[in-house]
Amino acid sequence: MMRKKLILLSMVLLLSGGTLVAADKMLQKVTLLFNNKQSIEDGLLVDDKVYINIRSLSDSLQAFTQWKGSEKKLVIQKPNVHMFLMNEKRTMFGQVDKGTVQKFLVQAQIDNLNVAISEFKVTIVDPNDKETTIDGRSQSDDDFKEFVEKDTFWFSSKLVSYDFKLSGKYKLRFWMEQKNEGAQLISEKIITAK
Repeated sequence: MMRKKLILLSMVLLLSGGTLVAADKMLQKVTLLFNNKQSIEDGLLVDDKVYINIRSLSDSLQAFTQWKGSEKKLVIQKPNVHMFLMNEKRTMFGQVDKGTVQKFLVQAQIDNLNVAISEFKVTIVDPNDKETTIDGRSQSDDDFKEFVEKDTFWFSSKLVSYDFKLSGKYKLRFWMEQKNEGAQLISEKIITAK
Protein backbone atom coordinates (compact mmCIF):
# COMPACT_ATOMS: atom_id res chain seq x y z
CA MET A 1 0.00 0.00 0.00
CA MET A 2 2.80 2.38 0.93
CA ARG A 3 4.66 1.53 -2.27
CA LYS A 4 1.59 2.36 -4.37
CA LYS A 5 1.27 5.70 -2.57
CA LEU A 6 4.93 6.51 -3.20
CA ILE A 7 4.60 5.61 -6.90
CA LEU A 8 1.48 7.76 -7.12
CA LEU A 9 3.29 10.56 -5.32
CA SER A 10 6.22 10.31 -7.75
CA MET A 11 3.88 10.57 -10.73
CA VAL A 12 2.12 13.57 -9.20
CA LEU A 13 5.48 15.27 -8.66
CA LEU A 14 6.51 14.61 -12.26
CA LEU A 15 3.24 15.96 -13.58
CA SER A 16 3.38 19.03 -11.38
CA GLY A 17 6.91 19.89 -12.44
CA GLY A 18 8.54 18.12 -9.51
CA THR A 19 8.32 21.06 -7.17
CA LEU A 20 9.51 20.52 -3.63
CA VAL A 21 6.53 22.45 -2.31
CA ALA A 22 4.14 19.71 -3.49
CA ALA A 23 6.30 17.01 -1.94
CA ASP A 24 6.49 18.89 1.34
CA LYS A 25 2.70 19.13 1.52
CA MET A 26 2.18 15.43 0.75
CA LEU A 27 5.05 13.93 2.79
CA GLN A 28 5.91 15.48 6.10
CA LYS A 29 8.59 14.39 8.53
CA VAL A 30 7.40 13.50 12.00
CA THR A 31 9.61 13.69 15.09
CA LEU A 32 9.29 10.57 17.24
CA LEU A 33 9.61 10.75 21.02
CA PHE A 34 9.54 7.71 23.30
CA ASN A 35 9.55 8.53 27.03
CA ASN A 36 10.69 12.06 26.10
CA LYS A 37 13.72 10.71 24.18
CA GLN A 38 13.93 11.54 20.48
CA SER A 39 14.35 8.63 18.07
CA ILE A 40 17.33 8.61 15.72
CA GLU A 41 15.04 8.28 12.70
CA ASP A 42 12.05 10.43 11.86
CA GLY A 43 8.70 9.11 10.75
CA LEU A 44 6.65 10.17 7.72
CA LEU A 45 3.13 11.52 7.69
CA VAL A 46 1.13 10.32 4.66
CA ASP A 47 -2.66 10.74 4.46
CA ASP A 48 -2.85 11.47 8.20
CA LYS A 49 -1.02 8.20 8.99
CA VAL A 50 2.43 8.06 10.56
CA TYR A 51 4.88 5.53 9.09
CA ILE A 52 7.91 4.56 11.15
CA ASN A 53 10.88 2.22 10.90
CA ILE A 54 10.05 -0.19 13.72
CA ARG A 55 13.63 -1.50 13.93
CA SER A 56 14.81 1.96 14.92
CA LEU A 57 12.55 1.71 17.97
CA SER A 58 13.73 -1.74 19.13
CA ASP A 59 15.81 -0.30 21.97
CA SER A 60 13.02 2.05 23.05
CA LEU A 61 10.49 -0.77 22.97
CA GLN A 62 13.07 -3.11 24.56
CA ALA A 63 11.86 -5.87 22.28
CA PHE A 64 13.01 -8.09 19.45
CA THR A 65 11.64 -7.04 16.05
CA GLN A 66 11.82 -9.17 12.96
CA TRP A 67 10.43 -8.49 9.48
CA LYS A 68 9.40 -11.62 7.61
CA GLY A 69 9.18 -10.25 4.08
CA SER A 70 7.97 -13.45 2.40
CA GLU A 71 4.99 -13.56 4.80
CA LYS A 72 4.53 -9.77 4.96
CA LYS A 73 4.64 -10.11 8.73
CA LEU A 74 6.24 -7.98 11.45
CA VAL A 75 7.01 -10.00 14.60
CA ILE A 76 7.59 -8.21 17.90
CA GLN A 77 8.70 -10.31 20.87
CA LYS A 78 8.86 -8.60 24.26
CA PRO A 79 10.33 -10.75 27.05
CA ASN A 80 9.62 -9.51 30.58
CA VAL A 81 12.84 -8.85 32.48
CA HIS A 82 12.61 -7.58 36.05
CA MET A 83 15.94 -6.59 37.61
CA PHE A 84 16.91 -5.46 41.05
CA LEU A 85 20.22 -4.83 42.82
CA MET A 86 21.30 -6.40 46.09
CA ASN A 87 24.30 -5.34 48.15
CA GLU A 88 26.51 -7.88 49.94
CA LYS A 89 24.05 -7.89 52.89
CA ARG A 90 21.33 -8.94 50.42
CA THR A 91 19.50 -5.62 50.80
CA MET A 92 17.96 -4.10 47.67
CA PHE A 93 19.08 -0.63 46.64
CA GLY A 94 18.71 1.87 43.79
CA GLN A 95 20.59 4.89 45.10
CA VAL A 96 24.21 5.31 46.24
CA ASP A 97 26.43 8.10 47.47
CA LYS A 98 28.77 9.55 44.85
CA GLY A 99 32.29 8.15 45.23
CA THR A 100 31.07 4.93 46.83
CA VAL A 101 32.62 1.64 45.80
CA GLN A 102 29.62 -0.66 46.07
CA LYS A 103 29.66 -4.45 46.03
CA PHE A 104 26.46 -5.80 44.54
CA LEU A 105 24.85 -8.46 42.43
CA VAL A 106 22.02 -8.24 39.95
CA GLN A 107 18.96 -10.45 40.34
CA ALA A 108 16.81 -10.83 37.22
CA GLN A 109 13.57 -12.65 36.62
CA ILE A 110 12.91 -13.39 32.95
CA ASP A 111 9.60 -14.64 31.61
CA ASN A 112 7.65 -14.63 28.35
CA LEU A 113 10.85 -15.52 26.47
CA ASN A 114 9.43 -16.82 23.20
CA VAL A 115 12.56 -16.61 21.05
CA ALA A 116 15.75 -18.67 20.97
CA ILE A 117 18.68 -16.69 22.31
CA SER A 118 22.39 -17.39 22.03
CA GLU A 119 23.63 -15.02 24.73
CA PHE A 120 22.54 -12.63 27.48
CA LYS A 121 24.45 -10.14 29.58
CA VAL A 122 24.05 -7.40 32.17
CA THR A 123 25.94 -4.12 31.78
CA ILE A 124 26.15 -0.82 33.63
CA VAL A 125 26.56 2.55 31.88
CA ASP A 126 27.94 5.52 33.83
CA PRO A 127 26.74 9.14 33.35
CA ASN A 128 29.51 9.62 30.72
CA ASP A 129 28.18 6.66 28.67
CA LYS A 130 31.06 4.31 29.57
CA GLU A 131 29.62 0.79 29.55
CA THR A 132 30.98 -2.04 31.72
CA THR A 133 29.86 -5.68 31.52
CA ILE A 134 28.81 -7.10 34.88
CA ASP A 135 28.02 -10.71 33.99
CA GLY A 136 26.31 -12.88 31.42
CA ARG A 137 26.11 -16.24 29.73
CA SER A 138 26.64 -17.54 26.21
CA GLN A 139 26.22 -20.86 24.44
CA SER A 140 29.81 -21.79 25.32
CA ASP A 141 29.00 -21.75 29.08
CA ASP A 142 28.16 -25.11 30.67
CA ASP A 143 25.11 -23.76 32.51
CA PHE A 144 23.65 -21.82 29.55
CA LYS A 145 20.99 -24.42 28.71
CA GLU A 146 19.49 -24.32 32.18
CA PHE A 147 18.69 -20.64 31.62
CA VAL A 148 17.35 -20.52 28.09
CA GLU A 149 15.58 -23.81 27.39
CA LYS A 150 12.43 -22.53 29.03
CA ASP A 151 10.38 -19.37 28.68
CA THR A 152 10.94 -18.42 32.35
CA PHE A 153 14.20 -18.32 34.31
CA TRP A 154 16.04 -16.49 37.06
CA PHE A 155 19.57 -15.12 36.81
CA SER A 156 21.85 -14.01 39.61
CA SER A 157 25.06 -12.28 38.59
CA LYS A 158 28.37 -12.72 40.32
CA LEU A 159 29.15 -10.28 43.12
CA VAL A 160 30.89 -7.26 41.57
CA SER A 161 32.61 -4.22 42.99
CA TYR A 162 31.78 -1.00 41.15
CA ASP A 163 32.94 2.58 41.73
CA PHE A 164 30.08 5.08 41.48
CA LYS A 165 32.61 7.93 41.18
CA LEU A 166 30.36 10.33 39.24
CA SER A 167 27.10 11.84 40.36
CA GLY A 168 24.16 11.22 38.08
CA LYS A 169 22.19 8.33 36.63
CA TYR A 170 23.75 4.95 35.95
CA LYS A 171 21.87 2.62 33.60
CA LEU A 172 21.70 -1.05 34.48
CA ARG A 173 20.94 -2.90 31.22
CA PHE A 174 19.92 -6.46 30.37
CA TRP A 175 20.85 -7.52 26.81
CA MET A 176 19.82 -10.62 24.88
CA GLU A 177 21.14 -11.84 21.58
CA GLN A 178 18.74 -13.72 19.36
CA LYS A 179 20.30 -16.45 17.25
CA ASN A 180 21.77 -14.97 14.05
CA GLU A 181 20.96 -11.40 15.17
CA GLY A 182 22.77 -8.71 17.14
CA ALA A 183 22.42 -7.96 20.85
CA GLN A 184 19.15 -6.28 21.79
CA LEU A 185 18.44 -4.15 24.86
CA ILE A 186 15.55 -5.84 26.71
CA SER A 187 15.41 -4.06 30.08
CA GLU A 188 16.90 -1.04 31.78
CA LYS A 189 16.91 0.24 35.38
CA ILE A 190 18.36 3.45 36.80
CA ILE A 191 20.72 3.74 39.77
CA THR A 192 21.17 7.29 41.06
CA ALA A 193 24.45 8.47 42.57
CA LYS A 194 24.22 11.71 44.57
